Amino acid sequence: MCFSTVASFGAGVILSGAGILAARKVTEPKQRMFAAIPAVFAIQQFTEGFVWLSLTQESFSTWLRPAAFVFLFFAEVLWPLWMPMAVLRLENNPQRKKILLFLAGLGLVFALHTLYYLLTNAFEAQLMDHHIKYKLHFPVPFILFTWSIYGILTILPTFISTVPKMWIVGLPMMASFFIAEILYPNYVISVWCYFAAIISIFVVIQQMEMSKTLLLQRKSTTGI
Repeated sequence: MCFSTVASFGAGVILSGAGILAARKVTEPKQRMFAAIPAVFAIQQFTEGFVWLSLTQESFSTWLRPAAFVFLFFAEVLWPLWMPMAVLRLENNPQRKKILLFLAGLGLVFALHTLYYLLTNAFEAQLMDHHIKYKLHFPVPFILFTWSIYGILTILPTFISTVPKMWIVGLPMMASFFIAEILYPNYVISVWCYFAAIISIFVVIQQMEMSKTLLLQRKSTTGI
């Protein structure tokens, strides 16, 4: 995350509240994975708060590698699998489910490959120009395609979904992805994860919309 330790922990607190609110709006088990997005992002942002501490406070320096690993696990391994899976669980259209199932399978392969490289290759976290730069020493062919596949897996499912107004989540995520790529090319991992974390508050809005729609459908069915 860019800016500061306070911003990371502050984002974590806000997202924790958003996660609790989203969880309370769950009306069906299939919504739980989607509703958990803000809470998972909260954990991720708290983790990067400790990366900041380890880079700026000598007494926390021994925390750098484990904190950076956990952050990179969330950012690079978890989300490319979580997003297509969460949207897949909400989908009712058979054709769209097939596409989302394919993306979820691709996400699993991508996540396993990334985890393997994360475990077997060096990585670094450096403080540069008030941002955290993560250097991943992965094989060049993998790095060349990483962000294209990452963007497809984390953003595209929200546009494939037939769930009404899912674009509320997808559109700002896509915009922030390109903003991070263009304005912060050296800090994309940290900056976009921060943007995406804040934007995940839109998940709460979408969760409220889904709950409202389901409630209206139930009233229509029961005649109440």
